[in-house]
Amino acid sequence: KIIVACDAGMGSSAMGASSLKKKVQAAGLAIEVTNAAVDNIPKDADIVITHESLAERVKQKGLQAEVITITNFVGTPVYDELIAKLKA
Repeated sequence: KIIVACDAGMGSSAMGASSLKKKVQAAGLAIEVTNAAVDNIPKDADIVITHESLAERVKQKGLQAEVITITNFVGTPVYDELIAKLKA
């Protein structure tokens, strides 16, 4: 389960999750992708993608998820890199 998290969980993370979800589907991966506010990240998240300025807040939640930081939710090469890693 991949969560794209921003401060409010509505704007930038929704756009980022939508973009990543399309890439996951195109790669034929059966992985759930959704967005959330940093304060509402589900405990069963495997990977959390968030803006670098929010990374500390995510890490303070004590989740077992891998945390990936980005500087832009849309058009980031990190999504393609993650797809390649997940397909390997």
